[in-house]
Amino acid sequence: MRQPLKHTYSQLLFFIVVMIVFLSCNKDTNSSSNSQNKVVTKTTTSTSGDTITYTIGSLIITETRTSPCAPSTEIFTFKANVSGITEASTINWYFGDGHQDTGLIVQHGYNNTASFVVQVDVKNSGGVVINSATFPLKAWGQTLTPVAIFSTKNDISDNPNYVTFNSASSVNHGSIVSYHWDWGDGTVSDIAVALTRHQFPKITKDVTYLVKLTITTDAGCTADTTVSVWVPADYTTVITGNFAAEAQNACTNETFNFTAQATSVPGGSVYYWHWSDGTHDDSGYTAQHAFAYMNDYDVIMSVKLNGRTIYTTHKSVNAKGPNPKPVASFYYTWVKEYATDVLVSFNSQSTVKHGAIDGYYWDFANGKADNSNNSFTEIRYTKGNPGTSNSDYKVRLIVTANGCADTAYKTVSIPAQ
Repeated sequence: MRQPLKHTYSQLLFFIVVMIVFLSCNKDTNSSSNSQNKVVTKTTTSTSGDTITYTIGSLIITETRTSPCAPSTEIFTFKANVSGITEASTINWYFGDGHQDTGLIVQHGYNNTASFVVQVDVKNSGGVVINSATFPLKAWGQTLTPVAIFSTKNDISDNPNYVTFNSASSVNHGSIVSYHWDWGDGTVSDIAVALTRHQFPKITKDVTYLVKLTITTDAGCTADTTVSVWVPADYTTVITGNFAAEAQNACTNETFNFTAQATSVPGGSVYYWHWSDGTHDDSGYTAQHAFAYMNDYDVIMSVKLNGRTIYTTHKSVNAKGPNPKPVASFYYTWVKEYATDVLVSFNSQSTVKHGAIDGYYWDFANGKADNSNNSFTEIRYTKGNPGTSNSDYKVRLIVTANGCADTAYKTVSIPAQ
């Protein structure tokens, strides 16, 4: 049976109303959701980089900021262009640090250095969000105040031209990313760490350099300071040479004479001698010294000008010490007498105060000798013809030690057959 026409119209009208409500609800939801997922196009529109335009779908946002570097305070100004959004009425800003504001143009300042995400909600006259967008920004904080400061140290004693520089610079927000050093000698250095060293030119005069440090923070703020650095004259590339050491009376009472032989030494310089034997240093172009013990000594000659050492050289000196000479002595023993000859042994009793005896030479006075460095030796002496008198032989022993020698004699009397 066919239904009445008015019932059909009523059902159709109900269906249309339901669809309108459904589409209206979905429109608000989709509009907010889709706009948040839209691609953010970032454009820098000023040469200094302080004006940025974000294009997020139909929403255009312009961001400008003042300098964060003292005495300025970093303030962000945000401007929304909603001309492309139908029914836009109210603009709400959520700055990502717990603060918010309303308006087409708003301002905000962040207290600390950090990255934030700003959310913008566009609402219609009924308070419904019809467009929502987010974009990131980096804030540097308020009134950034970098302070440049550094200290110097000459921690390499034999190279006063090589100076260590240590920056103690700081900034209240952010971090220091660059250290620019102007050394005052015509050279500069750019490094990313606070500690560095610099080799100043080696010249033969004292120079005071004005060293300037400029620091730069990650926010682009800068600060500088200048310190006077005194660098002494350097003569190591000019002065050359050593000294002479000559020994006298080496085997009795040894004394060394020292004479400086360095060249290009400036006038007014004073020579100092360090003997390395525990005794006091001496001064003078020439010097004399006796060492109390046998040893190798590292003698150091220093040249000082105005109380500062400008040159140093050294040499190893072999000293014998007092009484380095050996004392020769020996005895002999009548070992066995034969019909025509006699076997005699000789034994050294030689001594030396320092070191050891290193050589023995026996001259038996019969045309024979023992040069094999034996402290004990034997020799046969031939007897004279029957009826003749005894034959006397003056035996000689020469011992050596420490480059010195001594001789001892004994007479051996050999009877006839």
